[in-house]
Amino acid sequence: MKKNYILLIICFFVSIVVHAADFIIINKIMYDSPLNEQIAQSIPYSNGEYIELYNAGISSADMTGWTLRGGGTTETYNFPDNTIIAPKSFLIIAYQYYNSGFTVDQLYSGLYPSGNNQILYQRKIILSNSGEPVYLKDNQSLVRDSIYYDGTSSKTKPNRLSAENADGLSGNSCICLQRKTALFTDTGCAIPENLEWITALVNPFQLHISFITPVLPGLGLGYNYDLAGNRFNRGIIYLSRSSSYVKSNNNEETPAIHEEVGKHNITIYPNPTKGQLSLYINGYDENTAAEIRIYESSGKLIINTKVDAPTADFDLSAKAQGVYFLRIRINDDLLTYKIIKE
Repeated sequence: MKKNYILLIICFFVSIVVHAADFIIINKIMYDSPLNEQIAQSIPYSNGEYIELYNAGISSADMTGWTLRGGGTTETYNFPDNTIIAPKSFLIIAYQYYNSGFTVDQLYSGLYPSGNNQILYQRKIILSNSGEPVYLKDNQSLVRDSIYYDGTSSKTKPNRLSAENADGLSGNSCICLQRKTALFTDTGCAIPENLEWITALVNPFQLHISFITPVLPGLGLGYNYDLAGNRFNRGIIYLSRSSSYVKSNNNEETPAIHEEVGKHNITIYPNPTKGQLSLYINGYDENTAAEIRIYESSGKLIINTKVDAPTADFDLSAKAQGVYFLRIRINDDLLTYKIIKE
């Protein structure tokens, strides 16, 4: 009975904290439409381009006063007053050429908008095939999410985001940019990270993502979905994952993060730390591609480096006490850990 009572208290506070912020993310970018892409006088173009948003929170989000911005100075779309995105629901912002009568269901067969799957049309933002930034801002002009996709530019850039489609394809055969993970700051802003995106054949109103929304210190709500949009995991998770110890130079046990990632075993220690942080990748070889990024809880990136050896050290001594997020990519795996600076 006592255990159930404690769980009830945790769930109560989880509900309060999560309700305190809207967790809205950019979920898809379809910038290369197979329809009418030629820009010519009196010929419709850019029909079929869309930006898809997703409400990852547990409460409805009122988008009144929110804006979407593209790369051009005039590319600002203002959401209509009283636009509501229900929890775990989608909102598509699609381009519609003037007087063309285009609707997204003309491109995607079997697409049925509903109260949880909404579509709005606009003529402000044209998504450039050569790449551009997209920003989602709330009614306080705070950037809640953003992405810079590369399109046809920067073809030699590592981890570039590109999803090109041949003219004449059906929408159900088109690829687009799809978010696969999302990490939120303590103010409800998604941390922009292109490594969280993939190029995939995913139709509108489908989810392929795992995300973490902050709830209580050290706790988060985690969700995982497959490409068909089916949720296969949900639960309260511990962001620190500090479940093991390592021996320090003076033979004392030091709390550490230890986890198996593919064929590798990683250890990050000590956590909590007073400043010095070490990484060990067991199984590292010449085929291992690893990167480390460390963020403040506000989402500010403070360390961004490649790891080219089995061990690496990081110094947070000059940073304030508090919570930091460490993201490690090993080959195709991307994981996030909470680091405590004492």
